[in-house]
Order: sequence, then structure tokens, then C-alpha cells
Amino acid sequence: MTIKNRPKISSLMHISRTLAEKTALTELSPGSALHDAIRFHFATKGSEARAALCLSGSLALGLPADSAVRLAASVETLHNASLIQDDLQDHDEFRRGKLAIWKQFGPDIAINATDLMIASAFELVASAGPTSAHRLVATMNRAISRTLQGQTKDLNAGHDLNIDQAVAVAKEKSGPLFSLSLELPLVLSGHFYFLEKARDAGAAFGIGYQIFDDIHDCLRDRESGSLSNMALLLESSSSSELASLESVEDLASHFLSQAASSAASLPHGCGALLTEKCTELLSELDREAA
Repeated sequence: MTIKNRPKISSLMHISRTLAEKTALTELSPGSALHDAIRFHFATKGSEARAALCLSGSLALGLPADSAVRLAASVETLHNASLIQDDLQDHDEFRRGKLAIWKQFGPDIAINATDLMIASAFELVASAGPTSAHRLVATMNRAISRTLQGQTKDLNAGHDLNIDQAVAVAKEKSGPLFSLSLELPLVLSGHFYFLEKARDAGAAFGIGYQIFDDIHDCLRDRESGSLSNMALLLESSSSSELASLESVEDLASHFLSQAASSAASLPHGCGALLTEKCTELLSELDREAA
């Protein structure tokens, strides 16, 4: 499906990105270590998939552009905060082709940057719709709680992680911020009935995307002895219900198809971009399997 408002999304993405950085930097002294760390992180953008999903969903639901931009900036700010924290806890030294914040500026600055960006995300989401601020903040708080629960399980998994546990971790660690990109526009537009369906879509996509990513990282993770690559875990699993699927590609396809179906059932086509992304990944899996 071609998203008709994609040119508008492209222009709003730049505004959202600028607003996210500006909000995080507003109360900081230029030249301070924390100011430099925030600017360093924002200097290299990621895929901004969550912001795009949020903007697309917001516009489909008829929300004003300013509200859409603020919702997208809040989700992307929160995602970036999670990346900084994740790199620190996993001791990953690089992010987006350059040193991670903790490696460049030290662990203490990384913790402060994470805290600041979470606070900024709450300011942004509350400003998107003052009359709905409490519901928007509560929705974001739920997503943060779920994500941190998944991260905690991931950190405590140790050497005994199996494929079922890895899927559960991916559902909680990756799913909530994808679903938040759909939930916030639904909350602001009053479509509360569809929140559970948005959560289903985000959870399934988070799992499917993680497996898809693990497939491409399989060789590197095999050499490094990764404990969490789901492609490797499925190879060694014999008791799991998920292991009954013929291949790891089948497992990814299962969850991506599930995500596409849930996203397609959301009102006014607000999940169309997620459905399209699932279709692209499924097509790539088919090409690679051929």
C-alpha cells in the first residue's frame, strides 16, 4: 500500500527531529558535558521508524500537524533514551557507526542523558494535547514500564535463555514503543477501543522485526557466542512449541503476518504504514528463501 501522505510525513519528520533535540537541550548550558552528549547523539539519526508510524497514524486520524509532530517527537525521544541506556547496560561500544554515549562521555553522563530524554518525552507528549495529557502520559508510562520489564528480563536471562523466553523478552522489550507509536494517536483522537489491537500489532511486529534482524546478524552472533540471537536459539531448541515451525524465517513470517493483520484492522487506515513495513519484510524473507 502506498501511503498518500508520505511527502508530508517526510517534511514533518524533520520538524519532529528538530523539536526533540531542542526540547532536550532547552535547559542545558551550551558547552556543558550533558549538552554536548545530547547533541552528539542526535547528530546521527536512526531509522526513525517509530516517528514515521506515529506521524502516519496521526494524520490518518485527522490530528493537527503540530500535535502529530509532538507525539512523534515524544516517541522518538523515548526510543533514543532506551538506546543510550541499552548500550550502557550491554556494554556496546558503538551506535550508528560511532562511539556510544557511555563510551564517548562516560557512564554517568549516559545515565543523565537517559533521564533527561525520558523527562523530555513526557513534556512533548503532554504538550501534544493538553486536555488529553493525563491519558497520553499514562499510555507512555505503561510503554516505559513494559519496555523496562523486558530489558530487565533480558539482563537477567543468563545462559539458560530458550526460544520461548527470547520471544517473550522481544515482545516486552521491542514491542511497546512500536505500539506506542499507534496508541498515542488513537488516544488523542479518542479511539480508545482500538488500543488493545494496537498493542497486539506492536508486540507482534517487535518480535518479528527482532527475529528478522537476528537472521541477518546470525553469523556475527555465532562467532561472538551471543546468548540472545533467536535464529541461533531456534536451531538448538527441540522442546519449544515455536520450534515446530520449519525454519526461523517461518517464525519471523508468523509474527510479521500477525502484526500486519492487527495493524490493518485499526481505524481510518492509521496502521497502514506498519502493514506496509510488514509486507516489505515478508517479501524480503521470501526472496532470501528462494
